[in-house]
Amino acid sequence: MAKLGYARVATGNDALEEQVTVLKDYGCDKIFTDDRSSKMNQREGLKALLNYAREGDVVIVIKLDRFARSIQDLQQTTEELRERGIHFISLTQNIDTSKDSDDAVFNWIEIFSEFERELHSERIKLGIENAREKGIKLGRTEADLQMKEKAFEMYHTEEFTMKEIVQETGLSRATIYRYIEKRKGSKEIERQK
Repeated sequence: MAKLGYARVATGNDALEEQVTVLKDYGCDKIFTDDRSSKMNQREGLKALLNYAREGDVVIVIKLDRFARSIQDLQQTTEELRERGIHFISLTQNIDTSKDSDDAVFNWIEIFSEFERELHSERIKLGIENAREKGIKLGRTEADLQMKEKAFEMYHTEEFTMKEIVQETGLSRATIYRYIEKRKGSKEIERQK
């Protein structure tokens, strides 16, 4: 059984060395780290830890927010650990799945994950309702429609390349082609009437 520490820095105030020292003092055999220079979603240290860990090992972090960026992220990662028979310890939150009923710990994490998803969904719905009450139009803007129409006209003059149309309108090739197909379809319907 190996004690594997993980430390991550998220803000300018975090000190990676402090986390590493605490993990060493706790008796970690190996410590994996990610710092501010790590790309947003590419925590190479965490990936290396998950690749290295074996059944019976223990993953140790100072705090949950050093291990995961959201409750969903925490739930996914701890679920992976549980499936692989790897224990998890968070020193600050006093979580230790090697001593506690790990089912209870993981069930709580799953409950909080579902709770966070529901809150996020509610916030989105509330934001949409508030925007509508203020008269803010949601969805495609009139400017988008004007640019699509301009792209359609430029395309049919056969004087412009698709690259020039994209540069002029700021629309993607896919959007332009979809709009052209849509317009062709509506013209066919008009002819049939």
